[in-house]
Amino acid sequence: MEKWDFGQQSAADVWLQWGQYLTDENLEGILSLAGDSIKIEVGENNEINGKAELAQRVGAWFETADVNFIPEWGVPIVYHESSETPGDGTWVVNGYRLESLSGDTLTSFVRHSNVLVKDGKVMFNRIYTHSKTVDVVAQLELAVNMNNYEGEPFQSVSVYGSFNNWCAECDPMTDEDGDGIYTGSVKVGKGELEYKFALDNVVERQETLTDGMTCTKTTGQYINRVLQVQGDLNAGVVCFESCDCP
Repeated sequence: MEKWDFGQQSAADVWLQWGQYLTDENLEGILSLAGDSIKIEVGENNEINGKAELAQRVGAWFETADVNFIPEWGVPIVYHESSETPGDGTWVVNGYRLESLSGDTLTSFVRHSNVLVKDGKVMFNRIYTHSKTVDVVAQLELAVNMNNYEGEPFQSVSVYGSFNNWCAECDPMTDEDGDGIYTGSVKVGKGELEYKFALDNVVERQETLTDGMTCTKTTGQYINRVLQVQGDLNAGVVCFESCDCP
């Protein structure tokens, strides 16, 4: 009797690592996880067959775009041809968002895919695209004044948020004139943007904001800064853990 059963987390971990390599634009890493005869079905009449074609297609993509893979859910499952005989490999059924930034154009996909992992290698991936949007990105200028900060010493300041998959180390800020005001510029999509400042490139040293502050949005347990971005924007100077500066 045919049936499906839960698979090993290790297969899901392989796929998550694949996604991280996409975000890191690490072609060598992706190829290390690809089976020699890998096949990827991106859509009708759009296939990738074998590692050589994978290297060519993904390498060309990385040369022209910044890529961001955002996993949302996933389940590893195993197909059994009979109650005694498991199938060959583990399927990872998963959903994710994919962002590709080329120049000032951000293309965003909402997708799910069926990925076959065998012996730690991705052998097959069938991709289903549920939506595709194309937006012109905006340039956002940010500045945070650290002169009133009285906490533990720090070495660096960064900004992170929905625009960079909440990566605290991806967008460092600088204080080139040593005046205690750190500045940075990031490209973001238009619409609502949630973000925070962090110290020493780690989420554990993120600023603490209070529910009800005028510059924040509370979603469940998370309190973040919020901006509405309609075009290029200079957000002005704020103090760490405050909506403004005295």
